[in-house]
Amino acid sequence: MKLKSLMVVTALTLALTSAAASADPALALAKPTGDRPVGTTSLYLKDTSRPDPWVPSVPYRELMVSLFYPAVPTPGPTKQFMSEAEAKAVFDEAGIDGIPPSVLTTVRTDAVVDAKPAGRGLPAVVLSPGFKRPRAELTSLSEDLASHGYLVILVDHTYENVATTFPDGRVTGCAACGSYTLEFWQKLGRGRAKDVSFVLDSLGRSKWAPLLDSTRIGMAGHSVGGASAIGTMVADPRLKAGIDIDGTTDDPLLAPGLDRPFLFLGRQNMYTPGTGDEAASWDRDWAQLKGWKRWLTVAGMQHPSFTDIGLVGEQLGLDFGATTPAVRGQAITAAYVRAFFDQHLRGKPQPLLDQPSSRYPEVAFARTSTPYLPAPTGDRPVGGTAVYLKDTSRADPWVPSVPYRELMVSLFYPAASAKGPKTQYLTAAESAALLQGSGLPPGTLTEMVTNSVTDARPAGRGLPLVVLSPGYTKPRATLSALAEDLASHGYVVAVVGHTYENTGQSFPDGRFAGCASCEVPHDDTFWQKLERGRAADVSFVLDSLARSKWAGLIDSSRIGMAGHSVGGGSTIPAMVADTRIKAGIDIDGSNKVPLTAPGLSRPFLFVNHEQVPKCAPGNVEWERDYAQMTGWKRWIEVAGTQHASFTDIGLVGEELGVPVDGPNAAARASEITRAYVNAFFDQHLSGAARPILDRPGYPEVSFCR
Repeated sequence: MKLKSLMVVTALTLALTSAAASADPALALAKPTGDRPVGTTSLYLKDTSRPDPWVPSVPYRELMVSLFYPAVPTPGPTKQFMSEAEAKAVFDEAGIDGIPPSVLTTVRTDAVVDAKPAGRGLPAVVLSPGFKRPRAELTSLSEDLASHGYLVILVDHTYENVATTFPDGRVTGCAACGSYTLEFWQKLGRGRAKDVSFVLDSLGRSKWAPLLDSTRIGMAGHSVGGASAIGTMVADPRLKAGIDIDGTTDDPLLAPGLDRPFLFLGRQNMYTPGTGDEAASWDRDWAQLKGWKRWLTVAGMQHPSFTDIGLVGEQLGLDFGATTPAVRGQAITAAYVRAFFDQHLRGKPQPLLDQPSSRYPEVAFARTSTPYLPAPTGDRPVGGTAVYLKDTSRADPWVPSVPYRELMVSLFYPAASAKGPKTQYLTAAESAALLQGSGLPPGTLTEMVTNSVTDARPAGRGLPLVVLSPGYTKPRATLSALAEDLASHGYVVAVVGHTYENTGQSFPDGRFAGCASCEVPHDDTFWQKLERGRAADVSFVLDSLARSKWAGLIDSSRIGMAGHSVGGGSTIPAMVADTRIKAGIDIDGSNKVPLTAPGLSRPFLFVNHEQVPKCAPGNVEWERDYAQMTGWKRWIEVAGTQHASFTDIGLVGEELGVPVDGPNAAARASEITRAYVNAFFDQHLSGAARPILDRPGYPEVSFCR
């Protein structure tokens, strides 16, 4: 993609009129969003230790650098966006006529030339522009960072853009332009690494050195400037964090990789995983990034959308094919770049980097190193707490030497406030047990970003209750996304941890219980014992909640149950055993305890993963029990899913780029699952009719029965 100029006529639709261009003299860059005035200055640097890589007859490397920095309020002229020669070269290279190039010399900027700096020891960000582009294309981003207290070092890589203007009036062209091979791009990237290191060396010896905190330096770039950030970080350990903005990486990141924070930020139509060579280059390097990392894509953007070329071009009437307006594209770019450096150079946690944000719905998290739960779809804050329960009326079914049954239950509920520390997803021991053999770091799931506030004050009374039961060997936490979502819609949710039936469960006193049931032969008798035992667990949980401080929160006449896998399979036995459960859902679970006459008259929903062919016959257990149901009932199937798709296991695999039994469309499956589970309980516990239960509300959903 680097072969395509940002404004090559064959790659763009030019919607131009000379009148429109001449009628609007007020071309402007994006206003900085920080509260500090911005100053700027230009530096001429000369590296006499090496010849120019593109013009070997020049025995040194000359560079122009623009510094942007927080400034003392100072009246004075603002920075010229481009010189006349640079503007003409940009237009000539793109084949644009009908607009005088001089319009680019009048674009309004905000940085005051040679204003007095304010502050010392600032975090610094090196910016590197795209191939053929003057450094001016990253002016808005530079000014914005500086307005938030950064020193920005914007490098012009001589002979790699259409024009660089020097203080003595010389203008160099694009000597590097011409033949583009893999070796060319690798040479260019490695040369940029040398340029950046030389610039940092020079600043450290200059009068600007006090302005720079040499322990807090990051790098970002656009296109090839972004692609070169990884190699530059490998070559220069002074760079503590880096961003590639829409740049294909042609020089592979080799072992041992890079352990410093890195962000990929690109167009959705080009850099979504699995879409082509460009995304494949990121996928290759992603595997070698060993530290904090994110891979974000932005819908509706084109290559220029991340730069001032896109911003000014749109004001001139140029149509780059973007559906996201240029002003919005700039705002998104600035917000995520600033958040990244705030977190990794300043140590200020940024929730924007944890999970998708409603403020920027265009941005998708394609991959992450820190898994997250999707934001709940309801309008209520969610609280969460862990409850320890002890049933002394029976021995543990899997460890008979324990004369009682211990359970851990996670309660989720509507909360009075969204403020406060978030609930922990798994303990270190639980995470390590679940991830054993996965190849992931054992503590990965301790870092899961959740949405519920620990021990938040509940809001409301007499709310409907939904009991959730997880799959076999899976901790109760793996249904947290569904639980948080239900709570955000006004439900109390009790997620039951069935002790000794999952990879591991931590208790409040620090004890850890492993999977004792895993040591037992798994025949039909085993599964029937497990399902009946879960029914007993659920009834005990309901009894305990009715006697607890949580009793006032719950309407005991409106209780439902759902589960995944064997948790779903045990829903029918639980409903048969306990008439307090008014409605139930089996999400992709086999039920080994047959439903016999007189059957079940309460509402029930089966949710199945994709079958080939669609709604294929042969699910003997579901067909057997469906025939015994005499009340409201549905059987739906979700295309593009597999067993893990309905749980947080599928979500984590998708977010981390780790296959879980093949493609699972987990984010979409989670959206569909949450919609149908909410609708089912809304209709059958709250009496609110939900049309998606009568006809498919999503194209992936088929009604099999």
